[in-house]
Amino acid sequence: MGKASSSKKIRKVQQAGVSRAPGQRRNLGYPALIVAIMLVGISLVFVATNQRQASAGEKPTPKDHWHAALGINICGDFQDPLTDVGPDRLGIHTHADGLIHIHPFGSGASGKNAQLGKYLDQTGVKVTDTSITLPGGKTYTNGDKCDGKPASLTLYAWPPQANDTTKPKKITKNITQTRFAEDGSAFVLAFVPEGTKITLPPSVKDLANPIDLEETPQPGDTSGVAPTTAPATTAPATTAPATTAPPTTAAGKK
Repeated sequence: MGKASSSKKIRKVQQAGVSRAPGQRRNLGYPALIVAIMLVGISLVFVATNQRQASAGEKPTPKDHWHAALGINICGDFQDPLTDVGPDRLGIHTHADGLIHIHPFGSGASGKNAQLGKYLDQTGVKVTDTSITLPGGKTYTNGDKCDGKPASLTLYAWPPQANDTTKPKKITKNITQTRFAEDGSAFVLAFVPEGTKITLPPSVKDLANPIDLEETPQPGDTSGVAPTTAPATTAPATTAPATTAPPTTAAGKK
């Protein structure tokens, strides 16, 4: 076979390996898309990792044991302290003492998830930005009247160590998302007419010496009942009846 024939075959093979016409640019769209997807994925992983780390270190953490005072004021009257309606599964509960006991069991009640709504669920209170339903089922909605005057719902929040002269923050939006951001805060959920003076909750005095019935609470514990130990019982002592030997009589002489 001549050199001309071999050269022609080589050119044909080379041309067969070329999929684009002369002068046509190679399509880089698909590789660029793959690279972009990889970069986005790496960025999302980085952001998620940072958020988890920030949340893990944001107080309150599962290592914290905080308290807050809460009162519910309806038409100027403070209601009885709330009680738990079931086992505490998150680490936010009460001991029927007017205090919120905050010691998160995990991420569900720590950091940004340590919210008032978790406590209200635990105590059977339903709250929106315009209404409050007490555990007994009574609902008060904005516009309902107290002593003939229209009333509305507001959450009043005080910082730790507040006194009667400390001005509270008024919250009317996203009430249930209010965070427990500091140990020793105080709150009042008030359904009252505009202009009603709201004072600190009665339980604020107990923040200095809160009652904790369990030193190390665990998920699922019932928080309102202190563990009890039955007193030791001692069986009454029994005394065997005394036995007396029958009297003996000396035999007479014959």
